[in-house]
Amino acid sequence: MYRSPREAHEARIHTATYRIYGTLYLVPGSGTADLLNQERPYLPLTGALVYASGFRHPPEARDLKASVGFLALRKERIQWVVGGRASEPRTSPGLLERRRLAFLFGDYLLAGELLLPRGVRLSDFLSQAKPFQTLLEARLYPLAPDKPMVDLEPLESFSFVTLNLRLAEGVAEAPGGGQDPRLTLFG
Repeated sequence: MYRSPREAHEARIHTATYRIYGTLYLVPGSGTADLLNQERPYLPLTGALVYASGFRHPPEARDLKASVGFLALRKERIQWVVGGRASEPRTSPGLLERRRLAFLFGDYLLAGELLLPRGVRLSDFLSQAKPFQTLLEARLYPLAPDKPMVDLEPLESFSFVTLNLRLAEGVAEAPGGGQDPRLTLFG
């Protein structure tokens, strides 16, 4: 059977139940979202360390639940991934616009810029897009009961994360032009 060459990339994968550190394999020139949007239901990982759920990095040693040489992880359970490579848009850059968005996952937010077709309503995009998308210039913000979202400080920053639109519990768009800039997480 013919096998295309693959490039090994370290990854941190978050599900509602676990944080998994391991190696995923990308076809040269493809990105993490491309791999996750393929029809295959499982993501193969090697050298997987399985930790209790959470968002703090690095994880505590006491949170380690398992260590396995190979793990086939259900893609539909993946909330977001750090690592691999950013997927490139498949359309002309002139037809896309960057939108500042915040995605709610449990007790934290992932905020950054998503490339959307120019002029498309966010709700339409969310209902029609492939589940895994690349969030650029992403930041992780832990929620705090005594702080409004606009006053949160980022815990971690990433050049990109690959997130599952279907598993985000909520999506907020940053206000535009003449609105109060304090209402954004991005300024």
